[in-house]
Amino acid sequence: MASTTNKTASKSAGGNDARSYSVPAVDKALDVLELLGDAPRGMSLTGIADALGRTKQELFRVLVCLHERGYLVRDEGQFYHLSTKLFEIGSRHPSTQTLVARAMPHMERLTGQLGESCHLTMVVQKRMLVVARIEADSDVVLTVRVGASFPLHTRTSGLVGLAYQSDHRRQEYWNQTDETPETIAACEERLASIREQGHAVADSATVIGARDCATPILGSGSSLLGVLCVSYVQRVGDPVERPDIIEAVVESARAISAEYGPVPAGDEADLVIHD
Repeated sequence: MASTTNKTASKSAGGNDARSYSVPAVDKALDVLELLGDAPRGMSLTGIADALGRTKQELFRVLVCLHERGYLVRDEGQFYHLSTKLFEIGSRHPSTQTLVARAMPHMERLTGQLGESCHLTMVVQKRMLVVARIEADSDVVLTVRVGASFPLHTRTSGLVGLAYQSDHRRQEYWNQTDETPETIAACEERLASIREQGHAVADSATVIGARDCATPILGSGSSLLGVLCVSYVQRVGDPVERPDIIEAVVESARAISAEYGPVPAGDEADLVIHD
């Protein structure tokens, strides 16, 4: 009780203190979840403790609780990984459900047209989250796991999502990365190009010989709803450049956007990025 009183008093004396009402156990749990979100191979208790600057004794009960509640899974090597529970909770949000429901028919048509799988992503807590996918019937295709997440600037679809954030949101994002000013400046040039072209095409950051084509899905006022992406391999006999994929992905994204209202075209399609 004394601790709560002291914190309240401190806030009154020192102005707004964002951590005045912090709950240590909750802080530890959130730190663990955010850390493991950037650790696709998982981490051990020792690794988590070292990364967070805490003792194993401090974190043991937190990990046990998160594991028992289904937020973490533990493999045979005693490494902890995020489960899909956070994604499952987030996918219940009405905006996510609405976007997926409106996008799926268009994604199915896109996959049927191209013979390539496609996936839908959204910006969630400064990360790109895969919320839906349609698999093609072709013998060899690339698919992305629903629930996968990654930093915005590390994937083609993430760059598109980052390109359509406001200036100060992008600055907030960069402030939380370890990238150098030179790297950020180069990336910002690429983001400007993405906004100008309305899409991005690039070699996959994770699969050699694969390409990604991504374009934004915009709502009313040109606010970003999500990003539609087709990842494909270059098969024998295929041309290096695939304008047919670009055209089909852009048209599908515009069709999804049209579900939310009229889509401006040509000179009327001035970009307005909202906070």
